This record gives sequence, C-alpha cells and structure tokens, in this order.
Amino acid sequence: MSTPWKRKEVIGNATLYLGDCLEILPTLPKVDAVITDIPYGKVNRESSGLRVLDKGAADVETCSIDDVLGVLSLGDSVYVWCGTEQVSGLRAGLVDVGYSTRLCIWEKSNPSPMNGQHIWLSAIECCVFGKRAGAHFGEFCKSPVFRGPTAEKEEHPTPKPVWLMSRLISASSKQPATILDPFMGSGTTGVACMNLGRKFIGIEIEPKYFDIACARIENAQRQQRMFE
Repeated sequence: MSTPWKRKEVIGNATLYLGDCLEILPTLPKVDAVITDIPYGKVNRESSGLRVLDKGAADVETCSIDDVLGVLSLGDSVYVWCGTEQVSGLRAGLVDVGYSTRLCIWEKSNPSPMNGQHIWLSAIECCVFGKRAGAHFGEFCKSPVFRGPTAEKEEHPTPKPVWLMSRLISASSKQPATILDPFMGSGTTGVACMNLGRKFIGIEIEPKYFDIACARIENAQRQQRMFE
C-alpha cells in the first residue's frame, strides 16, 4: 500500500515526514498548535555583495494561501510567519473559519545594514496568529512584538531562531501538547519542541533540509536526555 510521504522518521517524540504537506495532511490527527514559516515567494532575487538574496527552493511558493489555510485548520492555535503581502489573506481566512487573530512582529536586534543609508532597515518579520475559543494561551497582557537576534544561516537560507519559536510554543501549549510544522525547513520548530518537552510532527518537501532537520532534532533530544 502506497503512502503520501517519501520517508517517515520517528525520533523519540518527533515524527518527521518527507513529502508534500498537502498530500500528508489528510493522514494527520488534530494538534494543539500549528507553528510554521511558509515560503514568502517574494524574497528571491539576484544577490548583492553584502547579502545573499537568492534563497533557492526555500522561498518558492509550492501552494496557495487557501492551501495553507487548510493545513492550519489542524491546530487550535496557529502561528504562520509570512510575507507582508500574505498577511491580509491569512487573517481573513482564519477569521472566516472562527479564529480570533492578531498580527505578531519579530523585531530583529541585528538586522542587515543593507541599503541603510537610503531606506529604513529591513528589520521586522510578520506572523499571523490565530486562536480558536478555548485554546490554551499562557500569556497575560503581553505585546505580540518579540525582539531578538537572527539565527545563523549555516543550514538553511531563511531560518527562524530557536528562541523565537520557543516563545510561541510556550505561549500556546502545555506539556505534552503536539505541535505541527508543515513547512519544517531545517527543523527549528522541532528543536524548540524537544527543548520544551512537546511532541512534534514535521513535514518537509526538500530532501536536503529534511536530512538536516532529522539530525538537529535527534541532537536536541540527545542533549535533553543528558540534562535529565
């Protein structure tokens, strides 16, 4: 019997799939939260001497906003990092199916100085947050603006830092919650889940990044066992 994924790896309390999330989605259970970073589809262009602007497959849109909304519906809470052009469609779509929404902002404490003499620095990224009634929320009267440094780009051209994904996981889940990242990339959300004792389901379509995610998540679990 054929499966919708090309590979499946179970690493402790993490289940990782290599394949298209739209094909794998119907096989998955409901989760406590979906936390992901979708391709913006607007970043790739010729690189300059100061900054690599061609992100390759990491920034190629492989599905529409409507498709993304279908994936997000698995979670009682959702966080989707996106381009500014994608914010309105995501917020409207989540509201239509019963989520309350907020716009979260990551203010980078170490943004690239590229073109800083001509225009404001590109120092923020946007995240659409959606919450169904009754979903866990552990913050109280906090601002959805998160300030902190970027991640090293050794393994993926558009990584989110572990500290940032950890903040979202902690805000919207309790142990032993299950977190889904359908655009897993190099596995940052999974690493944060391992550090916080959550279960994790990750999907990635690119074999290169899938292998990196497997290695990072396995290493995170190994480190957690050492501390325990």
